[in-house]
Amino acid sequence: MNGSELNVIYLEGQFPVERTQTFEHVPFDVPEGVSQMHIRLSYDNQISSDPRESGGNVLDVGLFDARGTENGSEGFRGWSGSNKLDLVIGETWSTPPYRAGALSGGTWHLLLGPYKIGPTGLNWSARIEFDPDPVIPNQFVPPQVTLPESANVPEALPGWYRGDLHSHTVFSDGNSFPAQVAAAAKRAGLDFYGITDHNRAQSPVGLVPDGPGWPLLVPGVEVTTYAGHFNVWGTTRWYDFRHPDARGLQAAVDAANADGGFVSMNHPKPFGPPWEYPEVTGFAGIEVWNGWWNKLNDVSTRYWDARLRNGERFTPMGGSDMHQLQDGPVDASNPFVPPALGYPCTWVKLDGELTVSSVLDALRAGRVFISESPAGPQIDLSVTSGEIGATIAGAKGDALLLIGQNGVFAASAITEGHQRLTFPVPDDVTYLRAEIHHASGGIRALSNAVFR
Repeated sequence: MNGSELNVIYLEGQFPVERTQTFEHVPFDVPEGVSQMHIRLSYDNQISSDPRESGGNVLDVGLFDARGTENGSEGFRGWSGSNKLDLVIGETWSTPPYRAGALSGGTWHLLLGPYKIGPTGLNWSARIEFDPDPVIPNQFVPPQVTLPESANVPEALPGWYRGDLHSHTVFSDGNSFPAQVAAAAKRAGLDFYGITDHNRAQSPVGLVPDGPGWPLLVPGVEVTTYAGHFNVWGTTRWYDFRHPDARGLQAAVDAANADGGFVSMNHPKPFGPPWEYPEVTGFAGIEVWNGWWNKLNDVSTRYWDARLRNGERFTPMGGSDMHQLQDGPVDASNPFVPPALGYPCTWVKLDGELTVSSVLDALRAGRVFISESPAGPQIDLSVTSGEIGATIAGAKGDALLLIGQNGVFAASAITEGHQRLTFPVPDDVTYLRAEIHHASGGIRALSNAVFR
């Protein structure tokens, strides 16, 4: 239902409980000659989007302009989930994560997704005002950043580079601008980083500083659906998230692969949210370590291990999933603080120079290990027909475990700061991987799996 007066349109509607986690495109007409619009949405019985909370309503929001709502359409202006309900859309500036640009006349669509619906349904309303006074809140003005000093991290093993490929900015539900993430990556001692904003309409390319001294941006997007999330790196477009079933997810994964992206299933663990359709194929990686290790990442690792035992090969990925950029030192001992950039750290071994292509090639080839931080333990495996060698750095006093399809088959204390350990490999081991464990428990690093 809608109504209008002068330069204002009113829309309203209801979602019954059976419409939970579906999408609806709500049309409205934009007159010619508009340079800005202000959209205010509201709905009843609002609760948190935290998956552990229920009994009320959560409404996700997106926007398409007159160019259409089709998959891949340039008409996609943005998706803010439930993070923002007060939006300015303009020719020269829009509320992040929405794209600025011409407001062509014609039929636009609000994209509404009732993520949660309480027992009495979800009642929503929207007020859309055209050509209001320009509004650019101070918190949305990108700050100027300068190249900071890098953390004093240990020297990397030959050929290895540090990175964190999973982070968020104001172009989804983060609290910082892409340039601030670039500076934070430099301060953390990272060589490369990824920005993977949820269902973003605007690529981070061009929004970050680059050049001498700056870490390398690997562009990405987190395709965020009601049936699980996956990351795509190496492309700059958006992928359809509006069909949360096996067929829709498969189509989105296939499109990302066709574009040459590296596709990784995200955080398959409780409250991750978990991945609901194991029959969907086309993933090159699985995020086995998301945020602090003790946040149920053992579940993700067991999921990966089960797929390995089935003969499937996935590159293990680690990512902080950082949303709230923190000032000051990182308190890695407190699992209740928000994830910090670089915790965990994904390391890649490169054949040549550090470029987006070389990082993606290393991920595809599985030249990867994950450690707790940019200063965490390092592990480089080499395997011959009957022997495995592990070069270990930064893990004195810890233990190295070698794991195959039947569990742990070898273990050793790490007694030196830089050490080479070798072990015979049993004939019945079809794949093997390594973990470094702290004396007081908990994983500090893990390697990719090597198949024989």
